[in-house]
Amino acid sequence: MGIRLTATVSSALQRRRRNHRSEIFNIIEAVMEQQRSNLTNTADYSIWKSSSDTYKSVFTTKNTWNLLHQEGTTVEWCKGLFKHHTPKFAFFTWLALHNRLSTGDRMLQWNAGVSSACIFCNQFETRDHIFFSCTYSAAVWSQLMRGLLRTRYTTIWTEVLELTLDNSLGMITTFLTRYVFQITIHILWRERNDRRHGATPISVQALVKMLDRQIRNKCLSFRQLGDFTYAASLSDWFATR
Repeated sequence: MGIRLTATVSSALQRRRRNHRSEIFNIIEAVMEQQRSNLTNTADYSIWKSSSDTYKSVFTTKNTWNLLHQEGTTVEWCKGLFKHHTPKFAFFTWLALHNRLSTGDRMLQWNAGVSSACIFCNQFETRDHIFFSCTYSAAVWSQLMRGLLRTRYTTIWTEVLELTLDNSLGMITTFLTRYVFQITIHILWRERNDRRHGATPISVQALVKMLDRQIRNKCLSFRQLGDFTYAASLSDWFATR
């Protein structure tokens, strides 16, 4: 077409229109001719595609992401990834919900010779077992959540997940259930991996104490953030201990 690779749009439009043997080049020339007729003396500006037919002057990551990726079906458990979550706990929970952790049952699919025994109780390790049917993890979960959930307390994965989605528990209880759920599975998995690599085991009481301190720190942070909506979470947590 006679346009240099390093040419600017302005310099390309200033060149004389040409006729080409290739029809696609003639089509491009016609579009460029149309653009020449629309030229004004105003300064150039950038616009960003916001939707299929809408352009805006402001860039948003969300709109760009939606345009580049096909939107999937909204899953019910997305409600459990809530405001004031801790990113690393939320991401780990997302992996667990998709059953993408390297539990014993999944490792057997990759290597038939690998040990599939739970490092805590020596039973067959699955996601649903380690969270929270295993005797060790069940003891940790019980000390943390039995006082909060009372008659609705459970160690069955699907039922625990339902509780994190149940807004009828009340705003503060729902928040605490979701946060304790996420931080507990993260810490349990870290303890599981540490033991598999030869680290000294941490007792149930020590692990519960560690989790309790982190949960209290999270509750205390609301006052520093100026969010008094969840300020009562600390007193409610104290009441269950």
